[in-house]
Amino acid sequence: MSSTAGNRRTRERRIVFFVVIVAVIWRSAVLVFWQQAQFDSDQAVFGLMAKHLSEGRAFPVFMYGQSYILGVEAWMAAPLFLLFGPSVAALKLPLLIINVTVAVLLLRLFEREGQLRPLTAAVAAAPFVLPAPGTAAHLLEPSGGNLEPFLYTLLMWMCRTNPILCGAILGVGFLHREFTVYAAGALCVVWAVERTLFTRQGLARVALMVSTAGIVWVIVQQLQRVSSAAGPGTTIADLGTAPNNLMELVARTCIAPSTLLQGGRLLLTEHWPQLFGTAPYPLSDFSIESGVSQGLAWASLLPLAAMLIAGVAIARAGWPAARRALTSIPGYLTLVGCFSVAGYVAGRCGSLSFYTMRYELLSLLGAAGVAAWFFSLSPSPRWTRPWLAAVACWTLLACVSHARLWHEYLTHPPVGAKREVMRMLEQEGVRYGTADYWIAYYITFLTDERIILASSDFVRIRTYNVLVEHHAAEAVRISRTPCAGGRMLVPRVYQCP
Repeated sequence: MSSTAGNRRTRERRIVFFVVIVAVIWRSAVLVFWQQAQFDSDQAVFGLMAKHLSEGRAFPVFMYGQSYILGVEAWMAAPLFLLFGPSVAALKLPLLIINVTVAVLLLRLFEREGQLRPLTAAVAAAPFVLPAPGTAAHLLEPSGGNLEPFLYTLLMWMCRTNPILCGAILGVGFLHREFTVYAAGALCVVWAVERTLFTRQGLARVALMVSTAGIVWVIVQQLQRVSSAAGPGTTIADLGTAPNNLMELVARTCIAPSTLLQGGRLLLTEHWPQLFGTAPYPLSDFSIESGVSQGLAWASLLPLAAMLIAGVAIARAGWPAARRALTSIPGYLTLVGCFSVAGYVAGRCGSLSFYTMRYELLSLLGAAGVAAWFFSLSPSPRWTRPWLAAVACWTLLACVSHARLWHEYLTHPPVGAKREVMRMLEQEGVRYGTADYWIAYYITFLTDERIILASSDFVRIRTYNVLVEHHAAEAVRISRTPCAGGRMLVPRVYQCP
């Protein structure tokens, strides 16, 4: 490459990286810096874990109240809580940084290993860089590892020649969220295509990687024995017979061949339109406090058209080109997406509900891999023009939804019902009480524990239940049904004696 061409490439790279980083921050900022935008009790539990950790009151290993979902998000937020105090923004800021990191890694890997121009790499990474608000919210939830498998997947690829380091990432990733195992499966396929998997060296590499992951798993299980398993002052004994992540994975897996067709149909007609942000949904369906919606009727044809065009181009290129792609980053990410889809469809007996969308987010990486694979073939304009048109319209649809969300929060930001309940309780001087799970920990975290509400149904922090019992005389009960001697705080939420 001549110096002039090199300078142009460097300038293009800098501009593309800057634009991509700004785009990721833009699609994330409302969800991070407006605390009412998208926050619930699952996230609040991790916030309370980070608060207790930063104050030296507890040592959580897994999410409070269970023996799976590693508490990585609490550990990342704890230093920020120590410096700036507990807040939703401090809790979500590490996830925003990881979002930026994943986007930057995708660009670098597509350019360096996929041999794409920086601009082309950015277009390929668009499914992750600019998803619709509903999906972006999932990627910013500190509630158990929606986002981190994206990072673990890329790190495992980058460390694939070092089985010990790769195995350590797999071990942590598997403990954090089991979906990281899809990356290990994809790596094995890559090595099989390279014809190194079943050699003595290849089998030793896999054995060392799996053994290292197993050692990490055992170490963390031992750490759990000295952890604060259900809040400050608790131990693992407070969990009773809570399952570890292996037992939980087995319990949640449901395989029935007769449901595969139903699962495939729901994947195409419901899950992917939700994930890729093309189907029309109000953002409130994604627990975003908003009156805005996303998607359009029939817009789901856009990503479908893009994937079909890419698929035909890939098939026409033949096996030699496919073999090259399958041993590079585009093929690896495509395989990860395929494993994720297969696990979701085959492992849930065809039950792909709206509320399990978080179990299959890695299709975003799969779509980016397919796009990079398509571009690596240097297709003719008769292929790239319709493909780019479909992707441009698809991305524009997501951008419009984000712009409308920004306009709403800059002009008349909504106030959620639970925040209104919190305000009224603080005005009344309430210090202790009980409420259902989705109210209790939300209010406890956002009031910085000035109000302690113990969960009356699904208990994660037993410490609060003990505290409320000790202050039973002054405790109130927050109910979703009317009660004798009570008053309505907001519609369908009541304060009871």
